[in-house]
Amino acid sequence: MAASSAAVSRHMFMPAIAVLGVVYSSIFPVNRMSAESGDPYIGYVFWFSLIASAALLGICALRRQMPPITLPHVRAYAILGIVGVALPVPLLTYVAPKVPVGIITLELALVPLLTYLISWLLRIERLRASGVVGLMFGLAGMLLVLVPDVGLPDPDMVGWAALALIGPLCFACANAFATVFRPPAASSLVMAAGLTTCATIMLAPVIVASGHAYVFPGPVFEGNLAVLAAAAITALCTICWFAIVRRVGPVYFSQFNYFIVLGGFGWGMVLYGERHSWLVWVAVALAFVGLAVFNYGAARAARAAAASGAAPAARTAAD
Repeated sequence: MAASSAAVSRHMFMPAIAVLGVVYSSIFPVNRMSAESGDPYIGYVFWFSLIASAALLGICALRRQMPPITLPHVRAYAILGIVGVALPVPLLTYVAPKVPVGIITLELALVPLLTYLISWLLRIERLRASGVVGLMFGLAGMLLVLVPDVGLPDPDMVGWAALALIGPLCFACANAFATVFRPPAASSLVMAAGLTTCATIMLAPVIVASGHAYVFPGPVFEGNLAVLAAAAITALCTICWFAIVRRVGPVYFSQFNYFIVLGGFGWGMVLYGERHSWLVWVAVALAFVGLAVFNYGAARAARAAAASGAAPAARTAAD
């Protein structure tokens, strides 16, 4: 009976997960808008991270719940800030005008599969046949896209699409590292504020050294709009990521990636008139099959662990 109630409780979050996936996917056309407006891509990420950090810290101050600066907290902020924002977001912004939005979001279907692989390497997860099979399906889908003259409309995009794969690898590291480094009592708001603030601090010397520093607001309206939109998306989705994962678990939350892919293809078609070859849709199907196999196996493993008496993860009142 308890297991049934838990399942019903998780399903109540599915609308939120779906909306969050579509909202998060909108950051990819926003990144493209910024790149096409001529804003330096590292400077763009710095400014939207700074604005998101200021908003989150303001909420923390109103709630009298400022991010602690103990060693475990700062270590978590720094590690997750690097792999969750400071490294992948400038890279994906740089690649944005060079690859269709739908292709970049398709690559994010690898995130839960890569998360499983990294978690296994870190001995957080056990080796499961479903995990290996799901990863193989996902990689097969990516190969269909990356083979020259096959999935992409222009062979020159292959290198850029391959480079963009660093993004999902970083996000997968963030998922796995969040399990390892997140202090148990840290609330989702505190973690989101600490992560974005640390990412902003780390990006500050980089924009100066790279010559990407500029004063916001800039002269181009679209670039300014992109910064504000990205800041709002980042603040909202980072809080929700920490909050929902804690309540439904990483396996159930991984369905978020279905909606990122669907949202990304939708934004690309509506905003940029993107049309893809039938092989790209085969790649989407393979990626979805991989996710389905992975989620099914992970859910079975979770039920088996619960049946054997494994204690469920504790939640804190801080969220």
